[in-house]
Amino acid sequence: MAFMRIAHKWHKDDNHDIKEIAGSLLYNCWKFSLKSVRNLQQERFNFDSKTQGLEVMTEMMIFLTQVTDRLIYDAMEPEVRAEFIGGMAYRMLDIVTDNYADFPPEEGEDKRPDRTDLVGIINARASDYAAFNFDSNGEPSYHFVRYFGKKVGEIMGQDQDNRWVIDQMMDIEVPEAIEALKKSIEGIVGVDLSI
Repeated sequence: MAFMRIAHKWHKDDNHDIKEIAGSLLYNCWKFSLKSVRNLQQERFNFDSKTQGLEVMTEMMIFLTQVTDRLIYDAMEPEVRAEFIGGMAYRMLDIVTDNYADFPPEEGEDKRPDRTDLVGIINARASDYAAFNFDSNGEPSYHFVRYFGKKVGEIMGQDQDNRWVIDQMMDIEVPEAIEALKKSIEGIVGVDLSI
């Protein structure tokens, strides 16, 4: 497994507004997503292009944003939580579009998503994830995680090398990412998740 340094807390004397905190948490989600893609590469899953890895990372950031929304649900007033999750989404748009700009278009590549396309994907996933629950232990249900794994499977394709990617995401990548996410939520956002 690849090592990646993650900042899970602020310096004690720093004051930050809600959008800055949301952006910082989303940046950590980007790092968790990058680590998962690197793990997939180490496990010999086949990526056809660099942008395919970015698509997987985007799905994972959307998933982790939805998990965050559930984890902080009782800790924030609805208006503040909406602003917070919106701040995460806007930071995600910035990160994803910046990353796409770093890769020259590949031969035969379809049109890359722009901000409007990405907003549509984020909103569609939010609607889809709304149908799934968290279990009594505060973890995403099997169907919540399975839906995410299915979306990654659709990106990766069903060739011989990639047909087990759903299991890899559900059994290995998601638990690791959620554990790190919870640590970041407690340290960066200041929400105690042990209750």
